[in-house]
Amino acid sequence: MKLFKIIPALVLVCFNIHFAFAQEISKEDKKQIKMQEEEIRVNEEMLVSGVKGLSRIKDRLEKDKSKGKISNEEVERKEGIIRNVESRLSSLEEKIAKQKQELIDFKKSLHIAVEESQDVAIIEKETVENSNSDIKEREAELQLAKQKLAQQIKESEEAFKRQQEALLKKNEELSKLDNKLKAEKKAIKDKLTEENRKKIMEYEDDISVNEEMLLSGREGLNREKEKLEAAKKEGSLDKEAIVRKTSVIERIEKRLNKIEREIETKKEAIKKLKGA
Repeated sequence: MKLFKIIPALVLVCFNIHFAFAQEISKEDKKQIKMQEEEIRVNEEMLVSGVKGLSRIKDRLEKDKSKGKISNEEVERKEGIIRNVESRLSSLEEKIAKQKQELIDFKKSLHIAVEESQDVAIIEKETVENSNSDIKEREAELQLAKQKLAQQIKESEEAFKRQQEALLKKNEELSKLDNKLKAEKKAIKDKLTEENRKKIMEYEDDISVNEEMLLSGREGLNREKEKLEAAKKEGSLDKEAIVRKTSVIERIEKRLNKIEREIETKKEAIKKLKGA
């Protein structure tokens, strides 16, 4: 780069203006000279800052490369950035030189004698000192950031631990409640099962009794019907007696039909209880 190969240190040049003639310079020309000088100073400040920044970038890259903390791809990318910065600084240096020459030419056109006095500042030394100071400052900031991060990690771990303990406690409480509900549900089921078992036994006993009554009742009903038919054939009963006996037979038959329906109803109830 021209900035570093041609000049070992950046030289800041200040111009002292001396009037060779007593004639006055117009306000417009004075204003033009002032504007050009200010533009040069601004660009020189930009150049100095750029050189310092470039030095820091190179230092960081060399450190990263020596520690093996950076990939080849990242090295190439940062070296490309450095080349780009160097190119821009070279262009700025050339622009400053051109601006200075234009200012000299303009002053000469106004018959102004220009004496160039050079105040030399060795930027390389200053850059190194500033770089070291900057590194120490950044190292201090890094150390502070590490301490802060460590504290945040510790606080996060403690908060996470407390949260885990609270969740475990809550889980234990829920497990106890779940077991309690299961026990209550089982007790209810066992109770229902026992009640159903007793109810089934009661129904079965009732069915057994009713079936015996139904069987005996059917036999008795058939006998009464046979007697009535025989009496009708023999003519041993008058009309009123026949009506009375027929009514009795019908009432017995209704009663037996009712018992039969009760038996079927209880059998259905037993099926439901066994399926529960």
